[in-house]
Amino acid sequence: MKKQIKVILSVLTFSLTTAIVPFSAHASVVTAVAADPTRGLSKVQRPTVSFETWINSPTALKVIKKESKGNCKAIGGKGKYRGKWQMNAGFWKAYGGLNFAKTADKATCEQQDQVAYRGWLARGWQPWGIKS
Repeated sequence: MKKQIKVILSVLTFSLTTAIVPFSAHASVVTAVAADPTRGLSKVQRPTVSFETWINSPTALKVIKKESKGNCKAIGGKGKYRGKWQMNAGFWKAYGGLNFAKTADKATCEQQDQVAYRGWLARGWQPWGIKS
Protein backbone atom coordinates (compact mmCIF):
# COMPACT_ATOMS: atom_id res chain seq x y z
CA MET A 1 0.00 0.00 0.00
CA LYS A 2 2.82 2.43 0.90
CA LYS A 3 4.50 1.73 -2.43
CA GLN A 4 1.28 2.47 -4.33
CA ILE A 5 0.85 5.78 -2.49
CA LYS A 6 4.45 6.76 -3.31
CA VAL A 7 3.88 5.98 -6.98
CA ILE A 8 0.64 7.98 -7.05
CA LEU A 9 2.33 10.92 -5.30
CA SER A 10 5.23 10.80 -7.76
CA VAL A 11 2.84 10.85 -10.70
CA LEU A 12 0.86 13.73 -9.19
CA THR A 13 4.01 15.72 -8.46
CA PHE A 14 5.29 15.17 -12.00
CA SER A 15 1.91 16.16 -13.47
CA LEU A 16 1.67 19.32 -11.39
CA THR A 17 5.24 20.35 -12.16
CA THR A 18 4.76 19.75 -15.87
CA ALA A 19 1.51 21.73 -15.87
CA ILE A 20 3.02 24.65 -13.96
CA VAL A 21 6.23 25.08 -15.96
CA PRO A 22 4.61 26.09 -19.25
CA PHE A 23 2.31 28.51 -17.41
CA SER A 24 5.24 30.03 -15.53
CA ALA A 25 7.26 30.40 -18.71
CA HIS A 26 4.28 32.02 -20.42
CA ALA A 27 3.66 34.32 -17.47
CA SER A 28 7.25 35.58 -17.49
CA VAL A 29 7.02 36.36 -21.20
CA VAL A 30 3.81 38.30 -20.64
CA THR A 31 5.39 40.15 -17.71
CA ALA A 32 8.44 41.07 -19.79
CA VAL A 33 6.28 42.44 -22.60
CA ALA A 34 3.97 44.32 -20.22
CA ALA A 35 6.84 45.67 -18.09
CA ASP A 36 6.57 49.12 -19.70
CA PRO A 37 3.00 50.03 -20.58
CA THR A 38 4.16 53.28 -22.22
CA ARG A 39 5.85 51.61 -25.18
CA GLY A 40 4.41 50.55 -28.51
CA LEU A 41 1.22 52.57 -28.19
CA SER A 42 -0.51 54.59 -30.86
CA LYS A 43 -1.54 58.18 -30.20
CA VAL A 44 -5.11 56.95 -29.65
CA GLN A 45 -3.96 54.37 -27.06
CA ARG A 46 -1.68 56.68 -25.01
CA PRO A 47 -4.49 58.35 -23.01
CA THR A 48 -5.26 54.95 -21.47
CA VAL A 49 -1.98 55.24 -19.53
CA SER A 50 -2.44 57.27 -16.36
CA PHE A 51 -0.01 59.99 -15.39
CA GLU A 52 1.11 57.92 -12.38
CA THR A 53 1.82 54.86 -14.52
CA TRP A 54 3.64 56.97 -17.10
CA ILE A 55 5.87 58.89 -14.66
CA ASN A 56 6.93 55.65 -12.95
CA SER A 57 7.49 53.67 -16.14
CA PRO A 58 10.95 52.29 -16.91
CA THR A 59 11.21 54.51 -20.00
CA ALA A 60 10.31 57.71 -18.13
CA LEU A 61 12.84 56.92 -15.42
CA LYS A 62 15.49 56.20 -18.07
CA VAL A 63 14.77 59.49 -19.89
CA ILE A 64 14.94 61.52 -16.68
CA LYS A 65 18.24 59.91 -15.71
CA LYS A 66 19.73 60.46 -19.17
CA GLU A 67 18.47 64.01 -19.67
CA SER A 68 19.05 65.63 -16.29
CA LYS A 69 19.78 62.99 -13.64
CA GLY A 70 16.52 64.23 -12.10
CA ASN A 71 17.70 67.83 -11.73
CA CYS A 72 14.68 70.06 -12.38
CA LYS A 73 16.92 73.13 -12.69
CA ALA A 74 19.22 71.58 -15.32
CA ILE A 75 20.16 73.63 -18.37
CA GLY A 76 21.78 71.95 -21.35
CA GLY A 77 22.53 72.46 -25.02
CA LYS A 78 23.91 75.97 -24.44
CA GLY A 79 20.64 77.00 -22.81
CA LYS A 80 18.35 75.44 -25.44
CA TYR A 81 17.13 72.54 -23.27
CA ARG A 82 15.85 73.06 -19.75
CA GLY A 83 14.55 71.25 -16.72
CA LYS A 84 14.15 67.66 -15.68
CA TRP A 85 13.07 66.54 -19.16
CA GLN A 86 15.36 68.94 -21.08
CA MET A 87 12.49 70.52 -23.01
CA ASN A 88 13.16 73.23 -25.57
CA ALA A 89 11.10 76.44 -25.70
CA GLY A 90 8.83 75.17 -28.47
CA PHE A 91 7.94 71.99 -26.60
CA TRP A 92 7.42 73.91 -23.36
CA LYS A 93 5.04 76.35 -25.07
CA ALA A 94 3.19 73.75 -27.17
CA TYR A 95 2.24 71.58 -24.22
CA GLY A 96 1.18 74.26 -21.76
CA GLY A 97 4.39 75.07 -19.95
CA LEU A 98 3.88 78.82 -20.19
CA ASN A 99 0.91 78.42 -17.84
CA PHE A 100 3.50 77.61 -15.17
CA ALA A 101 6.68 79.56 -15.97
CA LYS A 102 8.63 81.19 -18.80
CA THR A 103 11.02 78.21 -19.05
CA ALA A 104 10.92 74.66 -17.73
CA ASP A 105 13.76 75.15 -15.25
CA LYS A 106 11.73 77.91 -13.54
CA ALA A 107 8.72 75.62 -12.99
CA THR A 108 8.35 72.99 -10.27
CA CYS A 109 9.35 69.41 -10.99
CA GLU A 110 5.69 68.38 -10.89
CA GLN A 111 4.74 71.07 -13.42
CA GLN A 112 7.54 69.92 -15.71
CA ASP A 113 6.26 66.35 -15.41
CA GLN A 114 2.76 67.47 -16.40
CA VAL A 115 4.06 69.24 -19.51
CA ALA A 116 6.25 66.27 -20.46
CA TYR A 117 3.24 63.96 -20.04
CA ARG A 118 1.13 66.15 -22.35
CA GLY A 119 3.96 66.04 -24.89
CA TRP A 120 4.18 62.26 -24.56
CA LEU A 121 0.42 61.94 -25.12
CA ALA A 122 0.80 63.86 -28.39
CA ARG A 123 4.14 62.54 -29.65
CA GLY A 124 5.14 59.48 -27.66
CA TRP A 125 8.80 59.13 -26.70
CA GLN A 126 9.98 60.59 -30.04
CA PRO A 127 11.02 63.99 -28.58
CA TRP A 128 13.54 62.18 -26.40
CA GLY A 129 14.91 60.10 -29.27
CA ILE A 130 13.18 56.85 -28.28
CA LYS A 131 11.16 54.85 -30.75
CA SER A 132 7.84 53.49 -29.52
